[in-house]
Amino acid sequence: MPAVLTLCLLAGVTTSCAPGGPATTGADAFPVPNGEARGADFYRAPDAGRLAGSAPGTVFADAPMEVAPALREAAGEARRIMYRSDGTGGRAAAVTGFLMVPRGEAPEGGWPLVAWAHGTAGVGPRCAPSRTPNLYPEADVHNYEQLVARLLADGYAVVGTDYAGLGLPGELHGYFDLGAESRAVIDSVRAARRLVPAIGTAWAGVGHSQGGHAVLGTGQEAAHRAPELRYRGTAALAPGSHLPEAVDHMAKLRPPFPEGAGDLAAYAAYLAVGAALYAPQTAPGELLADRLAAQMPAAKRLCLGELPVHLAGLEPPLGRITEPGWRESEGLRNFFRDADPARRSSPEPVLLLQGGRDLSVPERFTAALREELSALGDTVDYRTYPEADHDALLDAAYPDLVAWLNSRLKGGESTG
Repeated sequence: MPAVLTLCLLAGVTTSCAPGGPATTGADAFPVPNGEARGADFYRAPDAGRLAGSAPGTVFADAPMEVAPALREAAGEARRIMYRSDGTGGRAAAVTGFLMVPRGEAPEGGWPLVAWAHGTAGVGPRCAPSRTPNLYPEADVHNYEQLVARLLADGYAVVGTDYAGLGLPGELHGYFDLGAESRAVIDSVRAARRLVPAIGTAWAGVGHSQGGHAVLGTGQEAAHRAPELRYRGTAALAPGSHLPEAVDHMAKLRPPFPEGAGDLAAYAAYLAVGAALYAPQTAPGELLADRLAAQMPAAKRLCLGELPVHLAGLEPPLGRITEPGWRESEGLRNFFRDADPARRSSPEPVLLLQGGRDLSVPERFTAALREELSALGDTVDYRTYPEADHDALLDAAYPDLVAWLNSRLKGGESTG
């Protein structure tokens, strides 16, 4: 694991310890809400009365965040945040995440904001990206850290949600609950602007994999949920879609499983968690083969870098992943119906980015999604990168992504 460097966030102090010049930190830039939790106590939910009496986007806590070197170099400020949103079933939820702003002075009109939605990390509290300096629970994974650092260097403030249920002890994440994901993204923007008045009202949603799914829902809901903000578009990189087809495919697999099947089994287990939270009458065995369903305690605890390894080590090994008759479950039918990101139109443009060598999100799914969104009336720009796999897409597509963001948020400014 690379050395983790602290951002020299001493409350109220201006310091020059970070590379690239001084960075103002602490309460001068981030007004501290009453009752802020700090340090080891940060991931502690507010009491029920405070949660119920708050509006979406209310900030419950913010605290300095240790970040990896690339982020330390690019960020003028880095904070963990906790804010109010509405989780599964529309129930009030405290959601954690991070907020970073670039170095230097904000431009006229304020920093343009990217609301980042991460890909699959897990469903348990220890899998929250905001808990880690590199923004992902695997220490040797740097894709998200590098993407956020590039956005900061290109002049964008970035707020990233953990999603409801990730981060706080005793909770579970409603994996692929499109409504809860979308609300967490939108309300993170409200929280960011409450903490940093130098952030402007113009923003866009950018997400990868599960996060691509989340921001597609965000684009459909943003203008209604947060009309005081100016949502300017959605960029979805290898977004999750066509879940029923994916589950049907997994139901046909038998040993020896193809490359990537360990991840597929983990995704299926996380989907069973999400479905059970969305429709509590749904049992894991309605979706998962018996031996995989028996691994639900592990699925609720282990993050994506760990769960496939655990599943691969089972003796005897898994013989099947999902049940072919899952559609007999009303709860599963409803869950997958409402998780479909192509049921509602988005008034702002959509950028779809897809790698040709992606084993997690097949190119055919995203190509079909483009057609479905276009049929709804969405303005869709679809771009493919034939040599990119699921994670390499982040680097391969970045020039196109930032050019699109500049056109939507900076009036066509090009990057140097």
